[in-house]
Amino acid sequence: MRFYDKPLKAYLFNDLSAVEEHDHELIYFFEKGYVTVLGEFEHEKYGGGIACLIFNQEDVISVSKGMLRFVEDN
Repeated sequence: MRFYDKPLKAYLFNDLSAVEEHDHELIYFFEKGYVTVLGEFEHEKYGGGIACLIFNQEDVISVSKGMLRFVEDN
């Protein structure tokens, strides 16, 4: 796992949610929009083999790097 020295900004272009399988409680909900990318890691479960850790000011989850559009800071 590699944490970035400086977090990056990216646009998450799909809503994401997860529900607890047994009691059907919502675990997290990420609305599409801008997120902070904290780092990345390799894992075959994710499309392209790379996952990113993202933060939406409330929760941290991992998503496929392909689900993000990175924004350049000028």
